[in-house]
Amino acid sequence: MKQSKTIITTALVLAGLFAASQTQAAVVTFNFSSSNAWTTSDLVFTSGSDSVTVGGFRGGNNTTVSSTRSFIGANSAGLVVCSGGGSNSGGSATGCSGDEHTIDSNGSDEDVKFTFSQEVTLLSATFKYWDGKGTSTSNMDDFSLFVGTTPRFTDQTIVTGASNGTATFDFTSVGGDLTDSVFYIGARGSEDNFKLYSLTVEIPAVPEPSTYLLMLSGLGLLGWKFGRKSLQA
Repeated sequence: MKQSKTIITTALVLAGLFAASQTQAAVVTFNFSSSNAWTTSDLVFTSGSDSVTVGGFRGGNNTTVSSTRSFIGANSAGLVVCSGGGSNSGGSATGCSGDEHTIDSNGSDEDVKFTFSQEVTLLSATFKYWDGKGTSTSNMDDFSLFVGTTPRFTDQTIVTGASNGTATFDFTSVGGDLTDSVFYIGARGSEDNFKLYSLTVEIPAVPEPSTYLLMLSGLGLLGWKFGRKSLQA
């Protein structure tokens, strides 16, 4: 009988540990193709039950993230930033009209700040309206990435070639630590400009409450069993 109880208790603990180890991380894509008027406030985008807060900033450099608020908006091609807007009247910033705006470094380096409620890992980003501007690598459209406030790179080429369209960058190709709750994606080089269509991240899995209950039940039984042995001794 005692042996059976020990087996059952051990099985409960192992079952809980196994269930926790089998919980899968979620891969989530946030699509920024929408209709959001110019604003200096944050935008919030959702994908299922997950969300990300997005803001526009300007004034950074190769070692420092942008800290001055800029106008940010979104259209069918994704996120755009305008550093030249003077006022915000009726949701439309003066000097930020039309669909020609991009995330760029013309006049002032611009960043889009992404804030998540927990740490995530960057997997990929899709850009639109990039322009290769020829075959010279010095003329390609590049983008910058800050993980938290630490620069990861400031001149990563989006794609080689000389045409407009859509390009997806795979962050796993650059390696290194790409896990945080805050990221800045922006433009630093001369004439770099693009629109950010989507961002794909990996969100760590959170085990179901029943998994913890299973493990705690087994551990409780083990504690009770060894406690009885100590008293008997």
